[in-house]
Amino acid sequence: MKLYYDQPARNWHESLPMGNGRLGATVYGGTKKETLALNEDTLWSGYPEKTQKELPEGYLTKVRELTEKRGYQKALDYLQDCFKTSEDVQMYIPFGNLCMEMLGEEEISDYHRELCLDTAEVIVAYKNHGAQVEKRCLISRPAQALVYHILSEEAFSLKIYVEGGYPKETSCEAGILKTKGHCPGRVPFTVGEGGSEKAVPVFPEEPEKQGMWYEGWGKVVTDGEVEEAGDALIVKNAKELTLYYDIRTSFNGYDKHPVLEGISPVPLLEKDLTCAEKSYASLRTEHLVEYETYYDRVRLSLGEEEEDRDLRQRLIDFKDHPEDIGLSALLFQYGRYLLIASSRPGTQAANLQGIWNAELVPPWFSDYTININTEMNYWPAGLCNLAEMGEPLVKLCEELAADGKETAKNYFGVNGACSFHNADIWRKTTPADGLAQWNFWPMGYAWLCRNLFDQYLFTEDREYLERIYPVLKENVRFCVESAVHTGKGYAASPATSPENEFFFENAKLTVAQYTENENAIVRNLLRDYLEASAILGIKDELTEKAELLRSQMVPTAIGSEGQILEWNEEFGEVDQHHRHLSHLYELHPGRGITEDTPALYEAARNSLLRRGDEGTGWSLAWKILMWARMKDGAHVGELLNHILRLVEPDGSTHMTGGGVYANMLCAHPPYQIDGNFGYTAGVAESLLQSHAGVIDILPALPTRWSKGEVTGLKARGNITVDITWENSKVEAQLYSDTDKTVSVRIGKEEQAEIELKAGMLYILDGELN
Repeated sequence: MKLYYDQPARNWHESLPMGNGRLGATVYGGTKKETLALNEDTLWSGYPEKTQKELPEGYLTKVRELTEKRGYQKALDYLQDCFKTSEDVQMYIPFGNLCMEMLGEEEISDYHRELCLDTAEVIVAYKNHGAQVEKRCLISRPAQALVYHILSEEAFSLKIYVEGGYPKETSCEAGILKTKGHCPGRVPFTVGEGGSEKAVPVFPEEPEKQGMWYEGWGKVVTDGEVEEAGDALIVKNAKELTLYYDIRTSFNGYDKHPVLEGISPVPLLEKDLTCAEKSYASLRTEHLVEYETYYDRVRLSLGEEEEDRDLRQRLIDFKDHPEDIGLSALLFQYGRYLLIASSRPGTQAANLQGIWNAELVPPWFSDYTININTEMNYWPAGLCNLAEMGEPLVKLCEELAADGKETAKNYFGVNGACSFHNADIWRKTTPADGLAQWNFWPMGYAWLCRNLFDQYLFTEDREYLERIYPVLKENVRFCVESAVHTGKGYAASPATSPENEFFFENAKLTVAQYTENENAIVRNLLRDYLEASAILGIKDELTEKAELLRSQMVPTAIGSEGQILEWNEEFGEVDQHHRHLSHLYELHPGRGITEDTPALYEAARNSLLRRGDEGTGWSLAWKILMWARMKDGAHVGELLNHILRLVEPDGSTHMTGGGVYANMLCAHPPYQIDGNFGYTAGVAESLLQSHAGVIDILPALPTRWSKGEVTGLKARGNITVDITWENSKVEAQLYSDTDKTVSVRIGKEEQAEIELKAGMLYILDGELN
């Protein structure tokens, strides 16, 4: 599979992303000037600092009492006054652009460029004055470097240099192009001020206030001549050239100052560039062996592909000709490719833009937004057979604990750990600046725990479970100690529903006595923790308290119009079509609303219908997942088409009209990668589900997908599933490494109990009703 184009990228949103989890690039494919926009996953502003804020004594009790007495306006005003001037997260920073500029006149014909998902390689090919030119680029995980190769029938000359990014110095030393720079100190403006004249990063003189130092090194191997020209390398009379490039930073851990306690990038770069002793072909072979181990696990075919037709034009045509279902398969595998490229064991977790950002002040600082977005990044990991890619999320969660414990104690007066909705590389867990509708929501850490335990359910890796158990435990401790009794049971109180508002006495308000979202997160966390405890044979005072709290939690409520209630009262909705679906957490990613809870299941359906089918890119992806769990393939198909609409970058932010850019990165707009990952998870969920104790084969197959084949998906229980279908005929193959009894259902057939024998293939035939 490949993303194919018949012209170079005109802007960043048409360039093609590559990465090895740590090092990232987007490749423009230019002929006169090739541009590679570079990133390194530890390039962030700032340094570790405690951001807990001094609060009025008893503030939380006062807010809680106000909400109990329906004094919602006073509660909101008081809470926002308490939280004003909270400090925002730090920013994810671009390195800048690595440029290769051809010297001399050009006459271009027969141009095309492509990103081959099967090999994780960008290929650019064209003729210049009739002479064939081929350029190839990959970012190798084994070699820890970007490698760019040019082969031409006629000799060429070019200039290699670095531009853009924050201020830096570039020089040539012993044939190596060396760029040195440093990130800003702690950001003196808020996320909300990011696009204003206040958005001016600072570069203090004092070492203790300085940000990350970094270096980028490039080395050329060629049959031509190489000259050092100050801040550039000049290559003359070459027919073949290989450029090796890498970036390293002074980052030495989330709790270490990058200047006072940082490491030198130099030894790492010296080691990395030893790869220049190998040819492109040799490094490509090593790269493929490593990459294909992950990518080749899953295949999806929906029929004929139009691989060699310009993808931008395909997206334009799709609006009126949605029969090009090959785009759905392409975007599905693209999501798996992007997860492999942006998240590997030992790297940072994929942030709001994965690892790809070209803006000095990116939207929302390209942070970890943990009220849906970071979690969505990792939804494909288990189902799409990429469990290893989830390791950076585990590491992030482990590293949130220290600051999370201080936040729990400072803001709630309890033990355990929690995090509000934004985090960064320094593992900040405190509230962001701004309004309570986003900054008073301490359930981000607890939501991340749902990802962690669900991953265990896919792999059944006991060692992994032992690793994540302390994270679950500290979050449970926070919930057990902070939950309070209401007239209808225990709840997280006071509470908000992420970024949403309700009407009360003609005012738009945010803070309620409790919300379904926060309570659902607590319910699922308690369930996951108790299951983990049982597996590990742990029973203690905390498990007893967790069992008691779970049995006494406020249940999910249904409103007068048959919908899931979002708040403790049936308030009027300020925006019935709001992009967040937080009150449906029990449907997805939770496990509390299934066909086994028919009243709630129908209420969830009504709630989805009320929300509608518009939204941001990630919101559309979440709706795909939820409609898949409703087992409504027709609705899933409609939403799959919505997200495949071409969005042109205009630099603005919209809360509807999500889709994809020409390079198929998801448009909020602006660009956020969560929608790519959510789409991939949604397609997989339409083909295979296992969250409700039954392995459902093709539970929500889109109507147009009359024929297809998928191999390598994972069901919970570490069961590999292959499915082939044509019209209504279905064949499924199940494989397990251990003996187990499972329930399986094809479409809407009756479920059957089957015995899987370790190492043996079980073949099941059926029909879709």
